[in-house]
Amino acid sequence: MRAVATLEARVSTSLRDWTGRVARVLSHVARDAAASICFHQRQYITLARLGGPPPADLDATPPDARLACMVVDSLEAFHGVMREIPAAFRDSVDELARRVAHGCVLCLVRRDDGETGHEVIAYEIAERGVFSALGRRRPVASDIIFSHYVEVLPAWRGRGIHRCLFATRDAYFRERGGRLVCGVVAPQNRASLRALRRAGHAVVGSVVRVSLGRDLFVWDTPWQHIVDALQSMETAGGRVWWRLAARLLDREAAEANGRPNG
Repeated sequence: MRAVATLEARVSTSLRDWTGRVARVLSHVARDAAASICFHQRQYITLARLGGPPPADLDATPPDARLACMVVDSLEAFHGVMREIPAAFRDSVDELARRVAHGCVLCLVRRDDGETGHEVIAYEIAERGVFSALGRRRPVASDIIFSHYVEVLPAWRGRGIHRCLFATRDAYFRERGGRLVCGVVAPQNRASLRALRRAGHAVVGSVVRVSLGRDLFVWDTPWQHIVDALQSMETAGGRVWWRLAARLLDREAAEANGRPNG
């Protein structure tokens, strides 16, 4: 009888394990099926004014004596630095050249290696008079500057490179009639939200895309809502959006420091 009981226990344990594995597989399949039926994307819209003095935390001075910031706004200037751009970046040299040829401005941070020359360790792509998010690109006023994104080599992240890039970009466009800098950032990208917060940017709204049935039906945030967001930096609505984003960052900082977020 003891042998029978032992056998039954082993069979029962094996059956539970097998049932658990099947349940996990089915759960993953269900999530994948749901994602293929309905896909939801959201990005925050951020905005900063170029008029007036820059924020105290925004300094164009590089954090290392070997680093220097520069602006590339023509193919001629780009050809002068293209050999310094490593292949580790998300954009190839050809892609960056294409963007510059179509009116984008690159803000670069270069490292002087002494005998070996210079190497680009970070860049930001900015463009005048457009807004681009979640597959949509529309013209806006020419004094609005859209920041596409920033790329920093992993070894240099967390060392104030964003601050140098933002300050260099703002100074360049401020001298050329720029009034606002806008961009979009995913809510889960806390590092970028922190950098933007220090640079004086406000979250003024969000842009959403919902896709059903593998893009058989697509709903996008109405364009007028985006226009309103770009004009809402001083309104109560804009301040509410930023308070929501700031609350996420404050909670994250409190958890990292091991204390409650009151």
